[in-house]
Amino acid sequence: MLPLFVVALIGATSCNFSKGVKKDLATGLTATYNGFGVQDIYMADASGNKVSSNQIILGSPVAVIANGVTHYTEKDGKVYPGCNIILTDKNKKELLNLPDAFTDMANGTPASQAALLSAKVSTGSPMVAGETYHLYVRFYDKNNKENEILAQVDLLAK
Repeated sequence: MLPLFVVALIGATSCNFSKGVKKDLATGLTATYNGFGVQDIYMADASGNKVSSNQIILGSPVAVIANGVTHYTEKDGKVYPGCNIILTDKNKKELLNLPDAFTDMANGTPASQAALLSAKVSTGSPMVAGETYHLYVRFYDKNNKENEILAQVDLLAK
């Protein structure tokens, strides 16, 4: 099995809301957002394609993607997104707790480059096939603590 690790990416797109809730009935992904505008939020496979199930194959990455993120608080023409990722087992034992997956953007980025936020988790040991895991992702604005997107989903390892 592959070890458990995390990669976070940023890209670009557009949006239209500032507060709300989104629920994907197929995957069980639930997201709330406040302050930020969010066009869409979904689970994706290694290629960034939307998935239609919460079942994951161990050794394959899974991502939570927020698309069309707007309403950052800019400072000197840049925005400062953050990303907290927590993965727990059925007993609520933390297998992963990454306070900020976007530390590589300490110097900020243009808002257009932060419109697509991705929290990617590669699955593997110590995860076990047949078990359920809880993935929690929090995207946030380092310049405005009110701006956040909270996403949660239970993952069934195969």
